[in-house]
Amino acid sequence: MELSAKGLIFDYGGTIDTNGIHWGEVIWQAYTVAGVPVSREEFRDAYVHVERTLGSKPIIMPCHTFHDVLDIKISMQFEKMGLQDMAQAKKIAGYCYENTSQTILRASKTLDTLAARYPMVLVSNFYGNIRTVLNEFDLIKYFNEIIESAEVGIRKPDPEIYKLGIDKLGLIPKDVIIIGDSYKNDIAPANILGCPSIWLKGKGWDDKDDTIEHPHIIKDFSELKDIFL
Repeated sequence: MELSAKGLIFDYGGTIDTNGIHWGEVIWQAYTVAGVPVSREEFRDAYVHVERTLGSKPIIMPCHTFHDVLDIKISMQFEKMGLQDMAQAKKIAGYCYENTSQTILRASKTLDTLAARYPMVLVSNFYGNIRTVLNEFDLIKYFNEIIESAEVGIRKPDPEIYKLGIDKLGLIPKDVIIIGDSYKNDIAPANILGCPSIWLKGKGWDDKDDTIEHPHIIKDFSELKDIFL
């Protein structure tokens, strides 16, 4: 895999925090482990409804930690599906939080190595509290700039949000590598802008991306050290 860069741009959710696994899959796995009596279809509908609600209403505040976010999300999912056991919802949130904490701990070792060699920017569709979350997991130190959709008013897959990251690096697109888990939200915008990209391709929300080919696919976040070192 031949790639060269003067700067790196990272996606956050689904990339750094889950190692390429879609968040819907992460939470569904927790539902399965907990034995929640709902079908995958019922969960999927509730998941999509809650994400749209959180994206359109100021429910999550800048001060909310990621543990708060999970508590809010899963309690809203339970309410949407008519589930009453909020103690079980809190257990699921705790399970997801512990899983995420361990995944981020592993990812931070790679970020630590890369940040010593490259300027790095984070570009994320998030709820307005990304800096709180990054501080919570001691990740903010790795990034020269943070571009958050709720703050700049642009959401992926609009390539303009990534262009803001490129401008912050002060580089031209061909010298900036974009790294993300979503073809639609990360790789396709990189293609439009003329940036090389690395696709962390894990378990997606569905199989629609399975047939898409890309020259630079990794299956684990730690593979980035092999590419850049």
